[in-house]
Amino acid sequence: MGRTASSFLPLLCYLLTGTAVTTISQIINNKHFTGDSVQALACIKYVSTLLVSLLDSSLKSSPGGQGRAGSRTPPRSAKQKQLMLVIGCIDVMAYAGFCIGFAYCDGAVATLVLAAGGQIFTAILSKYIMKKSLTQGQLLGVALVCIGLCMRGIPSALSSAKGDVSLDVEATQRMYVGLASLVFAALAYSLLGVMYQTLVSVGDTPPSHGEIMLQASLIGLASMAGYEVFHVLPKWRTLVKVPMQQSGTTTGQALGLLATFGAVYNCHSYASGVVFRTDGAQGVGIVNAMRGATVAIVSHLCFCSPLRPLQCLTPLSAASAATVTAGGIIWVKSASPVTKPQKKQQ
Repeated sequence: MGRTASSFLPLLCYLLTGTAVTTISQIINNKHFTGDSVQALACIKYVSTLLVSLLDSSLKSSPGGQGRAGSRTPPRSAKQKQLMLVIGCIDVMAYAGFCIGFAYCDGAVATLVLAAGGQIFTAILSKYIMKKSLTQGQLLGVALVCIGLCMRGIPSALSSAKGDVSLDVEATQRMYVGLASLVFAALAYSLLGVMYQTLVSVGDTPPSHGEIMLQASLIGLASMAGYEVFHVLPKWRTLVKVPMQQSGTTTGQALGLLATFGAVYNCHSYASGVVFRTDGAQGVGIVNAMRGATVAIVSHLCFCSPLRPLQCLTPLSAASAATVTAGGIIWVKSASPVTKPQKKQQ
């Protein structure tokens, strides 16, 4: 069955907002106005998500809101509560791993590794946990995506290992720690996707994306609060004050960048919720792979320099981006939205 033009809109929004989030994150990372271990982006993510979720909840429950006659959140089953708790915990671990990998490997490489790992793990989890089968077109799309990701990833890893990109021992160790963190994040995000897809199919009235994000942000904030109090505050001068002075970034500029990240991230989060419900975890994985291609192009245009060679496009990485994009297009055109299985249960 073919797809309507409007069914592509969530996928496009998810791709564009994801690219924007990665670009803004790279700008913040390049500024170095806090130490890597501060986890500033994680804090902003959970604070902004909590604020948006609370605003969404208050608007829906206010007079004249969306469901004036019955917008009260229905009681959740024990399974739904357990799944939301698991999703929140996985999200904290996954995002922490991604932030470490992003800081140590830069945006283009981080997005690439996350996309490649996500493709593999999502395919495995979807087949053996969700019991989903792929069409021939989807299999071809996944194969092209994996080939394209390998075209870019393997040569970069080999050149780094041979020392073509001049890295000292400490930087090399950081790179390996970053890569390991990204592989862990890819596994965690794939598992999160499967849990999310399961959650929205449980019960007569599945939780809204805002409700799920509210629970996840509360768990994330509780985790981050303990981390910031016991790790960051005692080292505030070393981790925040000194880097801020050395970077030449004013407090206003830093807050502006972080606020922009928070706003764009929430748009991206909402788009991901829509894609999970229409195309499932596999759809999210494919779009993330395509984001690896778009981020490679944006990184070249915005961040390529002799000091950041991994941010630069080469003929091979350009071919990689084209192959990944082709695979993503084939997958999307071969897949029907998964809204049909989610029958209304009355």
